[in-house]
Amino acid sequence: MNRINIRPYKAGDRSALRTLCCDVADRGGPIENFFPDRDVAADMLTKYYTDFEPRSTFVADLDGRLVGYINGCVDNRRYGLVMFWMLMPMLLIKAFKRGLFFSPQIHQLIRGALKNWRRIFVWRKSSFHSHQGHLHIGIDGNFRGQQVGRNLVKTLSEYAATSGIVELAASVHDANKNAASFFEAQGFTVRERNPMILIRDGKEEHYHSLLYVKTISTH
Repeated sequence: MNRINIRPYKAGDRSALRTLCCDVADRGGPIENFFPDRDVAADMLTKYYTDFEPRSTFVADLDGRLVGYINGCVDNRRYGLVMFWMLMPMLLIKAFKRGLFFSPQIHQLIRGALKNWRRIFVWRKSSFHSHQGHLHIGIDGNFRGQQVGRNLVKTLSEYAATSGIVELAASVHDANKNAASFFEAQGFTVRERNPMILIRDGKEEHYHSLLYVKTISTH
Protein backbone atom coordinates (compact mmCIF):
# COMPACT_ATOMS: atom_id res chain seq x y z
CA MET A 1 0.00 0.00 0.00
CA ASN A 2 1.30 3.45 -0.86
CA ARG A 3 2.43 5.57 2.04
CA ILE A 4 0.41 8.67 2.94
CA ASN A 5 2.75 11.61 3.47
CA ILE A 6 2.01 14.35 6.00
CA ARG A 7 3.59 17.59 4.83
CA PRO A 8 3.21 21.38 5.08
CA TYR A 9 0.54 22.99 2.95
CA LYS A 10 1.63 24.53 -0.36
CA ALA A 11 -0.15 27.15 -2.45
CA GLY A 12 -0.80 24.52 -5.10
CA ASP A 13 -2.95 22.57 -2.61
CA ARG A 14 -5.49 25.38 -2.26
CA SER A 15 -8.09 24.19 -4.76
CA ALA A 16 -7.99 20.56 -3.61
CA LEU A 17 -8.20 21.58 0.05
CA ARG A 18 -11.22 23.78 -0.60
CA THR A 19 -12.92 20.96 -2.49
CA LEU A 20 -12.26 18.37 0.20
CA CYS A 21 -13.42 20.75 2.93
CA CYS A 22 -16.77 21.21 1.19
CA ASP A 23 -17.07 17.51 0.41
CA VAL A 24 -16.96 16.55 4.12
CA ALA A 25 -18.34 19.67 5.83
CA ASP A 26 -21.64 18.15 7.00
CA ARG A 27 -20.54 15.36 9.33
CA GLY A 28 -18.67 13.75 6.46
CA GLY A 29 -21.22 14.78 3.84
CA PRO A 30 -21.23 17.65 1.34
CA ILE A 31 -21.69 21.29 2.27
CA GLU A 32 -24.73 21.52 -0.01
CA ASN A 33 -26.73 19.69 2.66
CA PHE A 34 -27.07 23.02 4.47
CA PHE A 35 -25.34 25.74 2.40
CA PRO A 36 -26.15 26.42 -1.28
CA ASP A 37 -22.92 28.00 -2.57
CA ARG A 38 -19.74 25.93 -2.43
CA ASP A 39 -17.37 28.76 -3.35
CA VAL A 40 -18.63 31.12 -0.63
CA ALA A 41 -18.59 28.25 1.87
CA ALA A 42 -14.99 27.41 0.97
CA ASP A 43 -14.00 31.05 1.50
CA MET A 44 -15.72 31.10 4.87
CA LEU A 45 -14.23 27.81 6.07
CA THR A 46 -10.71 27.87 4.62
CA LYS A 47 -9.65 31.31 3.33
CA TYR A 48 -8.15 32.53 6.60
CA TYR A 49 -5.93 29.47 6.86
CA THR A 50 -4.80 29.24 3.24
CA ASP A 51 -4.38 32.97 2.63
CA PHE A 52 -3.46 34.50 6.01
CA GLU A 53 -1.79 31.70 7.99
CA PRO A 54 -0.77 28.97 5.52
CA ARG A 55 2.27 27.94 7.59
CA SER A 56 -0.08 26.44 10.20
CA THR A 57 -1.84 24.11 7.75
CA PHE A 58 -0.69 20.58 6.94
CA VAL A 59 -1.99 18.08 4.42
CA ALA A 60 -2.04 14.33 3.88
CA ASP A 61 -0.74 13.51 0.42
CA LEU A 62 -1.00 10.19 -1.43
CA ASP A 63 0.93 10.21 -4.69
CA GLY A 64 0.05 13.85 -5.30
CA ARG A 65 -3.58 13.50 -4.24
CA LEU A 66 -4.74 15.46 -1.18
CA VAL A 67 -6.67 13.01 1.05
CA GLY A 68 -6.74 15.01 4.28
CA TYR A 69 -5.88 18.36 5.80
CA ILE A 70 -5.67 20.15 9.11
CA ASN A 71 -6.17 23.91 9.13
CA GLY A 72 -4.42 25.38 12.14
CA CYS A 73 -4.34 28.75 13.83
CA VAL A 74 -1.77 29.63 16.48
CA ASP A 75 -3.33 32.94 17.53
CA ASN A 76 -7.10 33.00 18.05
CA ARG A 77 -7.06 36.73 18.67
CA ARG A 78 -5.54 37.45 15.26
CA TYR A 79 -7.99 35.02 13.64
CA GLY A 80 -10.93 36.88 15.18
CA LEU A 81 -9.69 40.26 13.98
CA VAL A 82 -8.98 39.08 10.43
CA MET A 83 -12.33 37.31 10.16
CA PHE A 84 -14.34 40.24 11.53
CA TRP A 85 -12.64 43.15 9.80
CA MET A 86 -11.41 41.63 6.52
CA LEU A 87 -13.04 38.36 5.55
CA MET A 88 -16.62 38.76 6.75
CA PRO A 89 -17.23 42.05 4.85
CA MET A 90 -15.81 40.44 1.70
CA LEU A 91 -17.96 37.34 2.19
CA LEU A 92 -21.13 39.37 2.73
CA ILE A 93 -20.54 41.35 -0.46
CA LYS A 94 -19.78 38.19 -2.42
CA ALA A 95 -22.86 36.42 -1.07
CA PHE A 96 -25.05 39.42 -1.93
CA LYS A 97 -23.72 39.59 -5.50
CA ARG A 98 -24.40 35.87 -5.95
CA GLY A 99 -27.96 36.24 -4.68
CA LEU A 100 -27.51 34.00 -1.66
CA PHE A 101 -29.70 36.10 0.59
CA PHE A 102 -32.70 34.94 -1.45
CA SER A 103 -31.96 31.29 -0.65
CA PRO A 104 -34.19 29.50 1.89
CA GLN A 105 -31.09 27.71 3.22
CA ILE A 106 -29.46 31.03 4.01
CA HIS A 107 -32.61 32.22 5.74
CA GLN A 108 -32.47 29.11 7.92
CA LEU A 109 -28.80 29.69 8.73
CA ILE A 110 -29.47 33.30 9.70
CA ARG A 111 -32.38 32.28 11.92
CA GLY A 112 -30.18 29.67 13.56
CA ALA A 113 -27.36 32.17 14.10
CA LEU A 114 -29.76 34.60 15.79
CA LYS A 115 -30.94 31.86 18.13
CA ASN A 116 -27.30 30.94 18.91
CA TRP A 117 -26.06 34.46 19.69
CA ARG A 118 -25.16 33.62 23.28
CA ARG A 119 -22.89 30.77 22.19
CA ILE A 120 -21.21 32.93 19.55
CA PHE A 121 -20.76 36.21 21.42
CA VAL A 122 -20.84 35.39 25.16
CA TRP A 123 -19.99 31.84 26.12
CA ARG A 124 -17.08 31.51 23.66
CA LYS A 125 -15.57 34.94 24.35
CA SER A 126 -12.89 33.53 26.66
CA SER A 127 -11.55 31.35 23.80
CA PHE A 128 -10.18 34.30 21.85
CA HIS A 129 -6.83 34.95 23.43
CA SER A 130 -3.35 34.76 21.98
CA HIS A 131 -2.16 31.66 23.84
CA GLN A 132 -4.81 29.34 22.48
CA GLY A 133 -4.94 28.10 18.91
CA HIS A 134 -7.53 26.02 17.14
CA LEU A 135 -7.92 23.59 14.30
CA HIS A 136 -10.29 22.28 11.65
CA ILE A 137 -9.68 18.88 10.11
CA GLY A 138 -11.06 17.05 7.10
CA ILE A 139 -10.36 13.53 5.84
CA ASP A 140 -11.47 11.90 2.60
CA GLY A 141 -14.03 9.24 3.54
CA ASN A 142 -12.01 6.54 1.78
CA PHE A 143 -9.02 7.17 4.05
CA ARG A 144 -10.59 7.30 7.49
CA GLY A 145 -9.44 4.72 9.99
CA GLN A 146 -5.89 4.78 8.57
CA GLN A 147 -4.33 7.08 11.20
CA VAL A 148 -4.43 10.06 8.82
CA GLY A 149 -6.28 12.28 11.30
CA ARG A 150 -4.09 11.18 14.19
CA ASN A 151 -0.91 12.02 12.27
CA LEU A 152 -2.26 15.39 11.16
CA VAL A 153 -3.15 16.35 14.75
CA LYS A 154 0.28 15.18 15.94
CA THR A 155 2.05 17.24 13.28
CA LEU A 156 0.08 20.40 14.02
CA SER A 157 0.52 19.95 17.79
CA GLU A 158 4.28 19.69 17.43
CA TYR A 159 4.35 22.79 15.24
CA ALA A 160 2.06 24.78 17.56
CA ALA A 161 4.17 23.88 20.59
CA THR A 162 7.16 25.60 18.97
CA SER A 163 5.00 28.70 18.40
CA GLY A 164 4.35 29.36 22.08
CA ILE A 165 0.82 27.97 22.08
CA VAL A 166 -0.43 26.44 25.31
CA GLU A 167 -3.61 24.83 23.98
CA LEU A 168 -5.32 23.75 20.80
CA ALA A 169 -9.11 23.79 20.58
CA ALA A 170 -11.64 22.20 18.25
CA SER A 171 -15.38 22.70 18.14
CA VAL A 172 -17.96 20.05 17.21
CA HIS A 173 -21.60 19.49 18.05
CA ASP A 174 -22.62 16.43 20.00
CA ALA A 175 -24.60 14.92 17.13
CA ASN A 176 -21.28 14.33 15.39
CA LYS A 177 -20.36 11.25 17.42
CA ASN A 178 -17.47 10.25 15.18
CA ALA A 179 -15.76 13.63 15.54
CA ALA A 180 -16.25 13.63 19.31
CA SER A 181 -14.75 10.15 19.61
CA PHE A 182 -11.83 11.15 17.39
CA PHE A 183 -10.86 14.18 19.46
CA GLU A 184 -11.16 12.27 22.71
CA ALA A 185 -8.85 9.60 21.28
CA GLN A 186 -6.29 12.33 20.51
CA GLY A 187 -6.26 13.57 24.12
CA PHE A 188 -8.76 16.42 23.83
CA THR A 189 -11.25 16.97 26.66
CA VAL A 190 -14.50 18.93 26.73
CA ARG A 191 -14.07 22.34 28.35
CA GLU A 192 -17.32 24.01 27.31
CA ARG A 193 -20.72 22.57 26.48
CA ASN A 194 -23.19 25.13 25.19
CA PRO A 195 -26.69 24.67 23.74
CA MET A 196 -27.05 25.31 20.02
CA ILE A 197 -29.79 25.16 17.41
CA LEU A 198 -29.55 24.07 13.80
CA ILE A 199 -32.42 24.60 11.37
CA ARG A 200 -32.87 22.11 8.54
CA ASP A 201 -35.86 21.91 6.25
CA GLY A 202 -37.62 24.46 8.45
CA LYS A 203 -37.29 22.35 11.59
CA GLU A 204 -35.18 23.17 14.64
CA GLU A 205 -32.62 20.59 15.76
CA HIS A 206 -31.28 21.05 19.29
CA TYR A 207 -27.73 20.04 20.13
CA HIS A 208 -24.81 21.12 22.27
CA SER A 209 -21.67 22.73 20.92
CA LEU A 210 -18.65 21.01 22.45
CA LEU A 211 -15.36 22.87 22.78
CA TYR A 212 -12.59 20.28 22.92
CA VAL A 213 -9.23 21.48 24.23
CA LYS A 214 -5.83 19.81 24.41
CA THR A 215 -2.87 21.14 26.37
CA ILE A 216 0.23 20.95 24.21
CA SER A 217 2.69 23.23 25.98
CA THR A 218 3.27 24.97 29.31
CA HIS A 219 5.00 28.25 30.09
